Amino acid sequence: MPAHLTFVGRRSSCLIENISQTGAQLVVDGAPRRGEEDQLKCEDLLAFFRTVWSAGNLVGVEFDETIPLQTLLNLRRINDAYSDFQRMEARSTARRWVAGELR
Repeated sequence: MPAHLTFVGRRSSCLIENISQTGAQLVVDGAPRRGEEDQLKCEDLLAFFRTVWSAGNLVGVEFDETIPLQTLLNLRRINDAYSDFQRMEARSTARRWVAGELR
């Protein structure tokens, strides 16, 4: 699920690979260093976190405060709708390509 990270002095896009009430695994270019404290923004979620590990472009973060369960459920619903939209767009593009509309 697309999201944004705000670091001291800069902002970066990321993808949320996995999220729980206490932390998340993110995919990000220019990953924050271990121990760095930043902020994650995605839809109605705004969470401050500390980076606890990183490996390449993957980072594990621990939230300062527990994320309410309802917020996680809302994110899941939004992500599912986004995934459905992506599948419909891909199917439409494939049909248009087969029909010769995109050549």
